[in-house]
Amino acid sequence: MNLTSDWRGAGLAIGYPAKIHTLSCPTHQEVTMAEPMKRLPELPVERALKVISGRWKPVILYYAFSGPKRLSELKRMMPAITQKVLIQQLREMEEHGLVARQIFAEAARVEYNATEFGLALEPVLLALCQWGQRHAEARNEADKVADCIVRPRRATAPRLFSDANKAL
Repeated sequence: MNLTSDWRGAGLAIGYPAKIHTLSCPTHQEVTMAEPMKRLPELPVERALKVISGRWKPVILYYAFSGPKRLSELKRMMPAITQKVLIQQLREMEEHGLVARQIFAEAARVEYNATEFGLALEPVLLALCQWGQRHAEARNEADKVADCIVRPRRATAPRLFSDANKAL
């Protein structure tokens, strides 16, 4: 099989360049596929939002802040997410350096852990959590939202967001 690649302006119709792959196989048929490049926005706030956007990424990070989690643990913590979406979100987060995947060959298991880069988002997510609580209070729905609890990596007892915010 022969594989060639180039950037011949593919993807111009959709606004970003795409890499073109041409595959030649033993049947002498050629198949050309376009692979869009993932480009992040130049504006830092937009870039940050793009990296952590989605329904599940902040929730996954929230759970990963307390330490390594197996895929099955994360799935149990978020029963509404499908396994396919969970894996997809973890891969994107790994690509952006927010989580690290550790493979244990002896037990055929995989754990996901927040990287130092991902842990740097903890105060950001805690601020969003506090804002969400204030929003619920303003709409008289405070009884419908959970407390923002961060399970510290070093201490043994959970702390409420208000305690964590004092340290900032």
